[in-house]
Amino acid sequence: MSIIVFIGFGMAWQGLMILWVGGLPLAIVARDTPKPEPGTPQAFGFFWLEQYRFIGLTLLLAGLGVAAWGLLV
Repeated sequence: MSIIVFIGFGMAWQGLMILWVGGLPLAIVARDTPKPEPGTPQAFGFFWLEQYRFIGLTLLLAGLGVAAWGLLV
């Protein structure tokens, strides 16, 4: 197996672990989620949690893509 496959599965695993802890981004799952008042500590936390969720989703999808590409090469 190529090292690219292992890197891809490692990325996918890390993304899956992030999604397990944070869940899917609310923009995908629940569009009607009430948002906190801008400028509050709750809004700051909400923003960073959403960024964390998108990073996890990106790592999962990119990792699966890299692993598939490594298997095909």
